Amino acid sequence: MKIVAIVGPHNAGKTTLIQKLIPALRQKGYEVGYIKHDPKGHALTDKEGSDTHRISTLTKKRAIISPDRFTYWEKTRKDPVELAKELFHDCDIVILEGFKEHPDIPKIVLGELEVPKAVMKVKPDTPLADIIKVIEETEEIS
Repeated sequence: MKIVAIVGPHNAGKTTLIQKLIPALRQKGYEVGYIKHDPKGHALTDKEGSDTHRISTLTKKRAIISPDRFTYWEKTRKDPVELAKELFHDCDIVILEGFKEHPDIPKIVLGELEVPKAVMKVKPDTPLADIIKVIEETEEIS
């Protein structure tokens, strides 16, 4: 599997780029996974006051199974590369949003950040095909 992070400052267009990349990669036949970094812990697992939210304070792991969805939460501090290998092993490419400080993840950079392991700096007019080529040429994580 290939793991690539899309990084940049707040409102740089990371999510917008990812929304274009995923369908383009899928059209090329790749199975794509996505992990978003939430360093401030703002993402909620469920609506406050709900049954699931009340239970979330009591367990390390929990899940909801619906007819067409399985949602899983785990309290963990695992490395994103390890999580990708464990949970997204059936994907060809895993796109991370964020994780700019991670020393081992290849990064596509929006804006003027200096980050470890940058493989490409993207400008607003960078063709999507060029970004996809960089992702395809990224070394696989074993």
